[in-house]
Amino acid sequence: MDTQDQENAYKIAYEREKRARLKAEDLLETKAREIFLQNEQLRENYDLLKKQQSIILQNDKLATIGTLAAGMAHEINNPLAFVKSNIESLGRYHASYSRLVSFIKEVSTHLPEAEQNNLKTLFDEEDIDFIQEDLPDLMVDTIEGLTRVRDIVMNLRSFARTQSSDRCAAHVVDGLHSTLKLLNSELKNAVSVKLNLAPVHEIYCNPNALNQVFLNLIINAKHATEGRENPTIEITSRDTPSEVIIEVTDNGCGMPPEVQKEIFSPFYTTKPVGSGTGMGLAIAYGIIKDHEGEISVKSTEGQGTTFTITLPIHATKEIEQTDN
Repeated sequence: MDTQDQENAYKIAYEREKRARLKAEDLLETKAREIFLQNEQLRENYDLLKKQQSIILQNDKLATIGTLAAGMAHEINNPLAFVKSNIESLGRYHASYSRLVSFIKEVSTHLPEAEQNNLKTLFDEEDIDFIQEDLPDLMVDTIEGLTRVRDIVMNLRSFARTQSSDRCAAHVVDGLHSTLKLLNSELKNAVSVKLNLAPVHEIYCNPNALNQVFLNLIINAKHATEGRENPTIEITSRDTPSEVIIEVTDNGCGMPPEVQKEIFSPFYTTKPVGSGTGMGLAIAYGIIKDHEGEISVKSTEGQGTTFTITLPIHATKEIEQTDN
């Protein structure tokens, strides 16, 4: 083989090797890109799985607490009823007791001096005058305490009770307007309310239960804006072909991540002792879940909070036929 043939053979082999190398590099790059995309997809799926696991755990926890709440509410309600009734009866008895004490003081002037002194000593030893003065306040405080316990029991029952009954086709925007009218005196001169309520689809729901959710969210938003400059609550509505979305946003104090994780748990509250039962958002969560919807919170400390409610749009006639 002469020199020219050798050069041609070398060039042919070189070109063949070059093409093979480029093809291998392209294949390697393609596979690397596929592995990278698969890894990114796997990472997204893992993050989604973690979020879903957190939601499932939260739902299971709330379902368990709901069952316990129903039992607790039933067990507490019965003794609470007769204790409250007994205190009210005691209040009536106190009126009779007061009349008796007044009568004794009146007739004691006709007793011999020794008996008057004995009676006065007894009154002083038992501090009857102080008891007479203190009993009405004790009654009032006791009734207030029992009323608070009763409210907690009612909240427990609301949290545990399903809201499937009394459902009808309704516009949630109408419910928002009626709730705002109800809260007008509390919100007036305290916070600016901005409405961006677009017309939305009619949904099959329990309007009173949803109004309770709206009321709880708006009241919480108002409390969060206390002490803030230009306190504002913005309420928006929109829909998609399959769901209605309501958002309640405030420019209040916001919440740290650890509070956001527990915000829907029963009895969890950041308010001072005596200022709340910690049941408002738990009840709201239960009502929305019972409507097959979702409620979520997004908050930044020092900037504000947004609660988002998503409710499915069901075919009203189909659901009514199913219920029947």
